[in-house]
Amino acid sequence: MNIKLCLVNLFLIALIIVAEPVSAVEFPQKPEKNSFYVDEADIIQSSQAQELNNIAATLLNEEKIPIIVVTIPSLITYKASNMSIEQYARELFDEWGVGYKDRNFGILLLVSTGDRKARIEFGAGWNNQYNNEAEEIMQSLIIPEFKRGDYSLGILKGVKGLDSVARGLGLPKPTVADKVSDMGGMNILFMIIGGLLVVAIIHSIIKDGRSGWGWKVLIAIGAIIGIMFLLLAILGRNSGGDGGFGGGFGGGGGATGSW
Repeated sequence: MNIKLCLVNLFLIALIIVAEPVSAVEFPQKPEKNSFYVDEADIIQSSQAQELNNIAATLLNEEKIPIIVVTIPSLITYKASNMSIEQYARELFDEWGVGYKDRNFGILLLVSTGDRKARIEFGAGWNNQYNNEAEEIMQSLIIPEFKRGDYSLGILKGVKGLDSVARGLGLPKPTVADKVSDMGGMNILFMIIGGLLVVAIIHSIIKDGRSGWGWKVLIAIGAIIGIMFLLLAILGRNSGGDGGFGGGFGGGGGATGSW
């Protein structure tokens, strides 16, 4: 009888364990629009935060490479006590989609003050080829300031270092910024045709006024230009609004530091 009772109790305990929801790892909210950092640990000074944003925004606009900074009080705050700083940085990177699928050069700087650890995580496009540069930035620029208690300055120096590395790599330029290839003599031909068309339109307007074909072509050209400006404005808002989160993923290397 006692054996049966024990078996029943064990069965009930097993049911409770299975039924208990497993605590999933949590992540901070993404930065607000036009911001490139999340300061959950409250360690970044406002003046340096503005400089950080300016550096990151310029790099994103010119090179399509986002630098995102995240500070947290500790890993346990986000139910990640069983994870290393490297694991959590990679998970956070992938969760947010830092960088872009077709240009996976995103950069994440994660700082956990309670764990006294920091991690630079590169997007997969870096292909583990710049770990030495990341290590130099971590050990020479970031960690010394952290040891002095100046987290904000250490983060800013780290962002400046990462910005310099990103600009000096000779990475392929974004496809959206590709320059039109030189077409040689074709450009001259197009200029001649365009000039003749302009002369013809002016002649038609002078001769026939608003009833002529020139006026209709002029209206059509104006409409096309207006639509193009509207599309560019919409695309500009969308590209600026993504904040560098375009489906990128980590795994391209990086560096870890502690203090």
